[in-house]
This record gives sequence, C-alpha cells and structure tokens, in this order.
Amino acid sequence: MADPLGLLLVGCGRISGAHLAALQGLEDDIRLVATVDSDLAAAQRAAVPFGALAFDDLGAALALPQVDAILIASPNGLHAAQAAAALAAGKHVLVEKPLAETGAEARALADEAGQRGLVLAAGHTYRHNAAVATLVDMMPQWGPLRAVEVSSCVFWDGPQAPWWAERTAEEGLILSLFAPHSLDFVQLVMGADDPLRVQAEAARWQSGWQGEDEAMILLGYPGRRMASVHISYNQRSVFDRKVLHFASGVAEIEDGEVLKWNGEVLVAPPEGVLVNPRAMGGRKLGHFFAQQWREFAAAVRGKPHRCPTGHDAARLIDLIDRVKAAARATSADAIDPVFAA
Repeated sequence: MADPLGLLLVGCGRISGAHLAALQGLEDDIRLVATVDSDLAAAQRAAVPFGALAFDDLGAALALPQVDAILIASPNGLHAAQAAAALAAGKHVLVEKPLAETGAEARALADEAGQRGLVLAAGHTYRHNAAVATLVDMMPQWGPLRAVEVSSCVFWDGPQAPWWAERTAEEGLILSLFAPHSLDFVQLVMGADDPLRVQAEAARWQSGWQGEDEAMILLGYPGRRMASVHISYNQRSVFDRKVLHFASGVAEIEDGEVLKWNGEVLVAPPEGVLVNPRAMGGRKLGHFFAQQWREFAAAVRGKPHRCPTGHDAARLIDLIDRVKAAARATSADAIDPVFAA
C-alpha cells in the first residue's frame, strides 16, 4: 500500500470544515500535515485535531518536505496565486471551485501543471456521488442527448463569509460561487463541446451583498442540444433537480442523490442521507467530500479518477466568464440598483 499523501490545507474558513470532516477515516489515503491561514488562530484550530502544524505564511508551509498535495479553500480571489505558488513548489493541487477568477488564469495554471507533471483538480464536489457516476456511465446506452434542465435553489440569508459582501457586481456572486456546480454538471454531460450561444438573466433580491443572487442561463450546444440552468440563493424550500432528455427517454436526478430512468429508480442513497432535502442542512454531504478525496488521491497516484482537472476545469471558468458577461449585458439594471421591497 502506498504511503498516505501529506496534505496542506490553505484557508481555514467555512468550507474547510467539510473537507476536514471527510478526511476522518481516510488516513490510509491522505494525512493532514499542516494548515495555513492569515489568521493563525484559525489555522491552529483546524490543525490540532489532526496533530498537524499550523502556519500563517504559505511559503513556509509549502517548504515542508512532508507536503505532497495542497487543498486551497480560501476566498476565490486568492485561488489563482496560491495554486501557482503550490505548483511552483512541486505540489499537487485541489482547488475549491472555481479554479480561478478568470479563464485566462485557469488556463495558465493548467499549462503550468501539465508542464510540471502535477495534478491540478477543481473541487466540484457534487460530481462525486453514485447518482452522477451511474448517469455518466449509462448515458451511452440511452442514445443522443437533446436537452438538459438544472435547477439548484437554496436559501442564504446574507453573506456566509465576510468576503461575499465585498464582491462587486462585475465579479459576480451566485454566478461565481454557486453556478459552477450546475455548469460543471452541464459540461460533464455535454462532453468536449463548448456552447455556441450563451444567454443569461440575473437579479439581486437581497441587500447584504452587491452581486446577483438569482439567475437563469440558457445554453445552445452543437448538434441542436440545449441546456437551461436556474440558480437561486432565495428559495427557502431547497430544490435540486437535474433532468436530461434523451432520444429514448428521460433521466432525472432528484435531490442530488436519486437517479431515475423513465421513472424507474436506478440509484438511491443510503438511509439517513436525505433527512429533509427541502430544508437547508437536511441533506448529508459528507460522502461527496470523502469520495472527492478518494478520487483526488487516485489522480495523484496515476489511477483512473473522476476529478475535473487542468484544461477541463479551465473550460468551465471560460464558460462562467461568458455567463457573467451575458448577465451584465442584459440585466445589470436588475442587479445594481438598491432593491426596494
């Protein structure tokens, strides 16, 4: 058995807890050896349960010889520079989505990783469950794909991290922070093709941030294929549904976990995963993160895996750039003014 990968966690804020919890039980694959945060106390709190070292300086942590790989879970604006530093230090990198703020930055990172023979993976956690994996494996049996509908709606009552409120409307809010999940799924099922046409409408309903918190996206792909995406931070009754229209029938993924083909259930989650899927926190996600770690460890070891890496991840950033530009062009007047209830 190979030695466990030595992991450095960069960024010890909100999302890091889910990643760290998923490492429990995976000690044969991955071992946390150090944490980094500009707030040293936060780094120490994350490190102590694992007996890891804590730093407030990334360069010092990257110099540790026992570090093989990096998880970047910092604010979006830091992803590109931190990933570049990690690659320059010869470390494999898993970056919480998005890989970078712009497609150009993401492609540069992908090129650097390729030249160095390193794994650069994007943390699109929602790929890593049985429903999505089974869907992808069975798609060739179902004939041509014609259309995809994705609805992913949750409720966030204001910023979930202080930097959310600081993002400008041009940088994007839900289109940068939440849309990558849905668009990554669309990209996954559409394969190597990028959309020919991108249209978007966006709006802001809450005053606690500057960017859009609701959006609808329409994509036109080669071969007359279409995709629609609706995302929201304003839906108190959480809704997560993916519908794929094939020449021979309809596939659905409900609540991120239940895969149906023409109404027949093909995949269902273990007992206790879907506690109350229409409520925030009513769906357990730990197995998504744990499987993502397994896939990343497999990628680093040169084994088959399902992580979006390198230029595939960069293609997604390019698409997000196009979506944000379309939203600014068509609906800035629904985002920028102060919302009057």
